[in-house]
Amino acid sequence: METTTEANVHLGDGIVVVRRKGSSSPAIANVLGSVPFDGGTSLYLDRLIHKPYESELGGYGIMGAISSILIVPQAQSAPVADA
Repeated sequence: METTTEANVHLGDGIVVVRRKGSSSPAIANVLGSVPFDGGTSLYLDRLIHKPYESELGGYGIMGAISSILIVPQAQSAPVADA
């Protein structure tokens, strides 16, 4: 069963920081690249920042088995990493 996790997700310049509710240590990942699509932008990260049962993290879609892919809706402005 996939779930939504309460978290604060900060999109920086080439970096994503996730602070989960109830946890003091943030998950930090570098943005390897981004791919725009009709509904927003997919940010490809250099590590897993989500748990296997999570499909949404702090209001953003998230997926991936080896590294996380964060889905940023078009209404948000996603930083573009230099690739």
